[in-house]
This record gives sequence, structure tokens and C-alpha cells, in this order.
Amino acid sequence: MPKRSCPFADAAPLQLKVHVGLKELSHGVFAERYSREVFGLPRTAPIACSSCMRSVDGKAVCSQCERALCGQCVYTCWGCGALACVLCGLADYADDGEKTLCTSCAMFEA
Repeated sequence: MPKRSCPFADAAPLQLKVHVGLKELSHGVFAERYSREVFGLPRTAPIACSSCMRSVDGKAVCSQCERALCGQCVYTCWGCGALACVLCGLADYADDGEKTLCTSCAMFEA
């Protein structure tokens, strides 16, 4: 019996059979979830500070952009007391020393 003719035009994309094995699953998009389900391993990487890339030792986050911060990169706004990172904190050099303002308070100080 001869093969059936192709019902699609010549411009149709090729349809290939793809085998997804264990190697593809363990290195693909759902690699972390697959590893936890199969191997029972908690694969949690330490959270890095968004400013200096050190390991975060606490739960400090910037109040403006909500990025994780380490203890050395946390700046406290002297206007409202909110935590700010290097990118969101603005330094104000006054006679009594350096003060940090968050972006919300800096709009009203200018």
C-alpha cells in the first residue's frame, strides 16, 4: 500500500518528533521544580544584595524598589525612616554631615 500524500502545502513547517528525556527535564525551564520533586533536594541559592552582591544576612529590603540589601548597603532616610538602597537613596551633604533621603522625601526637600 502506498503512503498517503501530504495534505499540507509545501510552505508548511516540518513537524519533527521530539523526545524529552530526564536530561532535558533536569536542565530545562522547570529544572528546580523537577529536582525537588524527584530528588527531594531543597535547591535554594543564597539571596545576594542588589548593590554589592554579598550574601544577604537579614530581611532588609529597599522601601522604594524592594530589592534585597545586606547590612552594609542599607541606608535609612532621615526624613521618614524608610530603608533605601544605593540607587534609591540620595545623599544630602549638609553642615552637620551626610544625610540620606529616600526618593519620596527628596522630592519634597528640593
